[in-house]
Amino acid sequence: MIRHDWRRVAIACAAALAATLFAAARPAAARPQIPANVYLDKALGMWFGELIGNYAGKGCVPGTTTNREGYVVRGGAYFDIGWNNILATTTWVGDDDTCFEYMYVSLLGQGPSPTAGQIRQAWVDNIPTPAGLVYIANRQARWLMDPPPTGKSLSPPETGFFRNNMHAAAIDAQITTESLGSLVPGLRQRAADLSGTFAGVSNEGFSVHAAQFYAAMYADAAMQSDVPTVINDALAVVPRSSRTYEVISAVQAFHQANPADWRACQTMLYDNYGSTAGSNGRYLVWVESTVNVGLTTMALLYGNGSFQQTVDIAVLGGYDADCNPATAAGLLGMIKGYQGLGGSGGGILAELPATPSGAYDVQCLTSIGTATTTSQVAQLFAAAAEMQIVAAGGSVVGTGDQRVYVLPDDVVAAPPERPNPAGPAGLVGQVQAAGMTVSVSASMARYIPAQDRNNLAAIIDGITDVSYNGHRPYWTNDGDNPQPAGGDWYQLTFPRDMTFNKVVYYEGDIVYSGINANPRQTMPYGGFFKDLTVEVLRDAKWQAVSGLTFSEPLDPNAYYQTIAMTFEPIAASAVRIRGDAGGSQQFTTIVELEAYGRMGVAGDCNEDGQLDHGDLVSLTSHFGQQGNWADGDFNFDGVVDAADYAAMKRSWLDAQPGTFQAGGLAPEPASALFLLGGLARLLPRRRPIVLK
Repeated sequence: MIRHDWRRVAIACAAALAATLFAAARPAAARPQIPANVYLDKALGMWFGELIGNYAGKGCVPGTTTNREGYVVRGGAYFDIGWNNILATTTWVGDDDTCFEYMYVSLLGQGPSPTAGQIRQAWVDNIPTPAGLVYIANRQARWLMDPPPTGKSLSPPETGFFRNNMHAAAIDAQITTESLGSLVPGLRQRAADLSGTFAGVSNEGFSVHAAQFYAAMYADAAMQSDVPTVINDALAVVPRSSRTYEVISAVQAFHQANPADWRACQTMLYDNYGSTAGSNGRYLVWVESTVNVGLTTMALLYGNGSFQQTVDIAVLGGYDADCNPATAAGLLGMIKGYQGLGGSGGGILAELPATPSGAYDVQCLTSIGTATTTSQVAQLFAAAAEMQIVAAGGSVVGTGDQRVYVLPDDVVAAPPERPNPAGPAGLVGQVQAAGMTVSVSASMARYIPAQDRNNLAAIIDGITDVSYNGHRPYWTNDGDNPQPAGGDWYQLTFPRDMTFNKVVYYEGDIVYSGINANPRQTMPYGGFFKDLTVEVLRDAKWQAVSGLTFSEPLDPNAYYQTIAMTFEPIAASAVRIRGDAGGSQQFTTIVELEAYGRMGVAGDCNEDGQLDHGDLVSLTSHFGQQGNWADGDFNFDGVVDAADYAAMKRSWLDAQPGTFQAGGLAPEPASALFLLGGLARLLPRRRPIVLK
């Protein structure tokens, strides 16, 4: 029996009531806010920052005819970027660093969540083809929107997929969407989502992560003034399995250990991410994403909050030397504002040796009015920001100059991860798990672990998706023409006979013949098969498989295809794909090659590499029933029957020639059990046949 102490209960109830009343009497936690006029000043500072940073990286290295863009020196360049000349600009002219953002903010002024169709239409309306001042992945995306033969009639985000856009790993998304983060002050997740929508027009994977990182920094910069904190806050939206996370973290760690020497940090980036020799060959070109997001992070950290110093470092760091300073300077403009309203220090204007012109000409867009002013652009951002804030659950209170943006809580969700698999799939993984090895060979075989392009062993490492990790496919490019007699081939050799019924080919990239060429009109150097077949090695002879079907057709204009090739089960010790290499230099690329089937020949129910009495017992006990390989279904039709008996008998004949009389390999079901009994007498309990 339970006895209640009613006095204690009454005291507890009174205490709970008092606590409730006290909580109700306390004011609610203040929501983060930013006055509208302060936001407008920050938007103006951000836009001026992007323009000034962009112009700082244009033109030639002083005393030379070498462009600053693409100028790469280990340890960084040495020259005066010419601040007085930059600030003498009378009209700032937009290029791909600002015109896309102008187009996007104009679109977002019509509604907070444009559809993929609306984004595509904005591109079609404003960016003609040929694509004029639009380059690299953006140019490919615009072409892909056109109908064949120029394009593929695609819409975002398909226009940015690795499968379609040969520059999906380039810098484009991170230079065209970073300012969208300023539309959602203090809301990193909202910034990442908004940026991701537009970034997907031209890019995919780790390069989109760089764009989302930038956008999250711009959002955080509206409410946070410490640059290292802004960087660390924004990194929360980037998957840890992304190459973008890797390079940003590397710069943070280097800066923490060496806070005074940006040139040493640039050297680290050059050695590990900015040259083919030190990055497993994963460095692509000076307009790639990874090294440039690293350099921008470097400039922000070593700039120590100084506008001019940050721009200087971003320009002298090299590579995409106009885009990186534009992003870095825009971020500082968002932190400081133009005049510094609501803060201290006077904004970026106080740090400039002269007052910049406020005239801006978008120029590269055809349907949006071009001539405008920086103040009008800031107003566009403010109008779009109000819509985004309300859509995110915030509010705008007050009127006129007294308006205040009340912001919702900033909740960052764990970004989706794609870690590298622990090992290969299919038969290769099974064989390795059993302690055996599988060897790989190819028509052009190189085994250099430090170079993805020349490490054939990597085609059985289990990695089939390169969109996060930045791995590069193996290629058979030997610098010679034509391809080997019989075409290109990739082969898996097993330690004993296996039963194969499927091979999966993970195609790599195409290798373009011009960085801004249209690959549907200008023949690439190579990277693809024009035709393909599967062959197996039986009795030391190669033979084509029977009943070959493809999961999708080969398409020279689709990259990184995943093609599953299924065929009738067949026992062999090796399997290969072989075909005619395409491109003007006739070579192919590959990410991974998988083989599927069973780790034994027909009759080896437990896949231990032996034919013995136990295997026969499995078959006889399931004869005439539904089953799988372990039950005796060796032709994968789901039923254990006379055809499976015949397959077991054939394996016995192959291993012990002369044991059976010729003929009668496929008995009728009525006589199958009798023949099984005969086979049982020939499969001794104690002396299994070891398969080779």
